[in-house]
Amino acid sequence: MRVSQLLNSLYSLSRILLLATLLLVSTETLSAQGLGGIDLKSVRVDDLSDEQILGYIRQAEEKGLTQSQLEELARQRGVAESEISKLRRRVERLRGGLSTDPSTPSNNRNLGRTTQLVTQEDVFGALSGQELADLTENQKRIFGFDLFQTKSLTFAPNLNLPTPENYILGPQDVLIVDMWGATQQYLELEVSSEGTVRPENLSPIYVNGLTIDKASEKIIARLSEVNSGLKSLNGAPPNIFYQVSLGNIRTINVNVVGEVGRPSLYALPSLATVYTALHAAGGPTETGTFRDIRLVRNNKLVTSVDIYSFLTDGIRSGDMTLKDGDVIIVRPTQSQIELEGEVRRPGLFELKPNEGFKDLLGFAGGFTNTAFKSLITVKRNGEREREIIDVDSEEFEAFYPKDGDLIEVSGILDRFSNRVIIDGAVFREGEYQLTKDLTVKQLIEKADGLRGDAYLTRATIYRTGEDFSQSTLPFDLGALRNGKIPDIPLLREDVVRITSIYDLREEYFVSISGEVQEEGVWPYFNQMNVKDLIVLAKGLKESASGALIEISRRNKNSSANTTAEIITLSIDEKLSLKGQEEMVLQPFDQVYIRKSPGYTVQQQVTVEGEIVAPGLYTISRKDERISDILSRAEGLTQYADPEGAILIRKTEFSDTKSNDQISQDYLQQLRQKVLNDESELKNISQVRLSERLDKIGNRTTQNTDDDLVGSQIKKERIEDITERDSLIKNIEIPDQEPVAIDLKKILESPGSKYDLIIRPGDIISIPGELQTVRIAGEVTSPLNLRYDSDYSFKDYIFQSGGFLQTAKRGRSYVQYPNGESKGVRRFLWFKKYPEIKPGSTIFVSRKAERQALNFQAIIAAVGSVATLALVVDRLSQNN
Repeated sequence: MRVSQLLNSLYSLSRILLLATLLLVSTETLSAQGLGGIDLKSVRVDDLSDEQILGYIRQAEEKGLTQSQLEELARQRGVAESEISKLRRRVERLRGGLSTDPSTPSNNRNLGRTTQLVTQEDVFGALSGQELADLTENQKRIFGFDLFQTKSLTFAPNLNLPTPENYILGPQDVLIVDMWGATQQYLELEVSSEGTVRPENLSPIYVNGLTIDKASEKIIARLSEVNSGLKSLNGAPPNIFYQVSLGNIRTINVNVVGEVGRPSLYALPSLATVYTALHAAGGPTETGTFRDIRLVRNNKLVTSVDIYSFLTDGIRSGDMTLKDGDVIIVRPTQSQIELEGEVRRPGLFELKPNEGFKDLLGFAGGFTNTAFKSLITVKRNGEREREIIDVDSEEFEAFYPKDGDLIEVSGILDRFSNRVIIDGAVFREGEYQLTKDLTVKQLIEKADGLRGDAYLTRATIYRTGEDFSQSTLPFDLGALRNGKIPDIPLLREDVVRITSIYDLREEYFVSISGEVQEEGVWPYFNQMNVKDLIVLAKGLKESASGALIEISRRNKNSSANTTAEIITLSIDEKLSLKGQEEMVLQPFDQVYIRKSPGYTVQQQVTVEGEIVAPGLYTISRKDERISDILSRAEGLTQYADPEGAILIRKTEFSDTKSNDQISQDYLQQLRQKVLNDESELKNISQVRLSERLDKIGNRTTQNTDDDLVGSQIKKERIEDITERDSLIKNIEIPDQEPVAIDLKKILESPGSKYDLIIRPGDIISIPGELQTVRIAGEVTSPLNLRYDSDYSFKDYIFQSGGFLQTAKRGRSYVQYPNGESKGVRRFLWFKKYPEIKPGSTIFVSRKAERQALNFQAIIAAVGSVATLALVVDRLSQNN
């Protein structure tokens, strides 16, 4: 009774999950008529995949709907009872259900042994997507060992197919009786441990050991006692129709013993076969047999399974459906042979007593296309030592390997019996067949003849002797070609090498650099001149000087006291030599296009602040000064403070651009503007301009600006000094730094020593009227104070609260708005403090921290002095 109660409880739970699935899908759509897009009235559970069903189950559990709500909604939507039953069975099988619950009493009534329960993660491993387990190298070599090690091939029975006709009912099987017509009934009848089913209000019906058809006849006959419409009466046809099917299948217990990975008692579906049980047990071990796996039932041998028939032909020889109490025995292998070398599946194989080398070769997939098939080598274990057996191809049929044999299949020799080779200056280099009486001229004809660059004075035949010694046979190719010397017959493995004239000389090239669009090295062509090379370099730049072109030519005169010959040329805008004949270049010439003197791109300075016309100003002359720029900017405004003016100049560490880089920036801006023009009415010139700008891209050239090169060298020297000098290691030089100027003197005396020459990137900043003075450093209250012409240095210190005890008064200084600084001057005990101007900043320095001299330091110093005195005294005595 307790077993029956537990089974009923589990059945109710699975029924709740099924109905929850249907309700969830129904409530999540507005019409409540679809199951994943399918009308519930016409739904076919067989069309749903396992993944869909598992997804619906998870959604139903999240909703937490009650059983009554689920039942009512499912029936309102017109779901057939038969389809609900099918879905329930699918859910039970996927989730483990009654057949996989380890708490089921029927699974614990065995002889006190532990039962390995096989759930959907074991039998239905294909749903898990697990891959092949890690195998040892020896396991990988055993033919068929990996068959039972993967989860993607489980040999699980297909539970979605109709019940087999020969299926025999037993305890735990569930029969579904669906009746419709004059009455609507749905019955689930579970076969009890006594082998009976019992419809409500009827006596038990014994169905154990019967097929579905036989059991259906007995059940319908018993149900007709209370439902007369199941049979025809007085010639009238039945008005109640029925269908009897198998619901949940039972679990059977099968012992898997012997040489398997996990020998144990397994609970499997009643449709499981020998292959299913072997997979659950991990398959045979390295010492287990694959050829004679035995199934014992009721202490009798029922069948023997040969796994090799499945591996080679796909036939599951001897495989049978298991029954409760079956025993599968995997015995140790009796004959294991190793086959290696040129076969398609080398490894360890197991042979039966009547199988020979031909069968072994079939298991290995046959020879490879490079195998030496005339002879195999067998290494066999003798009684006292090993021995080698050579087996010819005529003996393959009659040769029977023994346990422990190592059979080696070697490959054919990596050599050719009729090969000759030709390479070099022919149209078709390669390997050719050595035909009878083949000669050098015939081989050249096979290779489509000589190329124009063939060196006709000498060619070479490289010949390999029978003892593998190398010899050369040179000949005059031109004379052979003209018939002046006899043709040369060829032998096997001869190599005919026709040398190219370009292989015998240095490769010719010319180079061009300087003011051209694309500097670099170019191949040399016969009769090539300077104009041709400039065209290859994409033409001259605007900065190029037509009168400053040099050609540097290698000096071939060893007696001359020169290292190179220098040739100077002048060309016009059309690349024609001025008053000279076209200069033909020679190999290795280097052409230099110099920059036109004084050429430069526009460069600017910035004027900001209290100026009449602030902004960017282009430098017009190399000696242009600050006063010139201010004059072009219409002078200062009435609110300007000339004493506070400052010049900001780029240092060596700034990102200064060369003329070429500036030009590239302008071209990129032009390119971006053309690309941003979305008009479809571009004329042909705009299209061609866009194409030319795309080709230019981010082309960069070597920087040849002298000032930039010098700045780079200066920057490197400063960096080197800072790395070596520990006192200035942490000093950082900014990209820009202020330069102190005296704008009053500049405006009073333009061109004087105070009027600096401006440089590209300079910023002239002229502030407005300044009215404050800032006090910073070691004072009581650092702050900004109103400027007062009557206040002195000490007055401003007094206004900020006076010096602190840590202040070093003599090192105080004033920094003026123009960047200039002045410190406190001392003469004897007199101090002269600097003048204070509007916008100035007073800095009061801090005293260096002193470490108190402790007793140990004093003792050490005294000891050092005493030691020194002793050494001096001894030296004086020796003298």
